[in-house]
Amino acid sequence: TNPPSPSLILRSLLMQKKKFLYHYKNVRWARGRHETYLCYIVKRRYNPASYSLDFGFLRNKSGCHVEMLFLRFLTGWNIDPTLPYSVTWFTSWSPCYDCSQHVTHFLRVYPNLRLRIFTARLYFCEENNAEPEGLRNLHMAGVQLGVMT
Repeated sequence: TNPPSPSLILRSLLMQKKKFLYHYKNVRWARGRHETYLCYIVKRRYNPASYSLDFGFLRNKSGCHVEMLFLRFLTGWNIDPTLPYSVTWFTSWSPCYDCSQHVTHFLRVYPNLRLRIFTARLYFCEENNAEPEGLRNLHMAGVQLGVMT
């Protein structure tokens, strides 16, 4: 059998434009946007002149937030503790408090990994919730945070 064409492989790594625009649009009332998408770029640096680049996207599954799916996905790579990794997320919603805690712990286990998160919308369910504290904890753990406009 013939291997899949490069354009078919690339299409499976990239989100459809219409879906991206719908889920990443920064709107005040995000009705109907109950899914969280995470587009990622992972760079592994082998030496000053050489690195590898991986990219793609994930969507949350029933009972599992997309941040946790990504951490499981990345753990499956057998991360080399001697190599620096740079990970960038573009998320449709910012992480909830629990996911922020898991990501913070993950970064303590893998100090050679640097994470940047750019989000389309801040996830705050109700007044007096813990999500802002979770984002502060990520920031204190060295995560660069930004809101897309």
